[in-house]
Amino acid sequence: MTGSESRSLNFLALLLGGVLALSLGLNGLLLAARIEDWPDDVSAELAATTADLHQTQRLLASCQQHQQRQDSLLILSRNLVAGKVLPFK
Repeated sequence: MTGSESRSLNFLALLLGGVLALSLGLNGLLLAARIEDWPDDVSAELAATTADLHQTQRLLASCQQHQQRQDSLLILSRNLVAGKVLPFK
């Protein structure tokens, strides 16, 4: 490796280190600026949102079970109809 190549690699490594340091510094600054005090009514709002989430999950599970039952009955009825049309050997 020649001196010119080692200097260019050192420059690139230094440049990369500078960019990483700048990126970390800016990200830290942005994160620090976004930290806010939580309002007092967060716990009530959080409780209501959590209750809504649990109710939605229960309704979704119920709909999925109902749909699976319908799909199972549909497949069963298709198999029964196919069994009547085609003789069993």
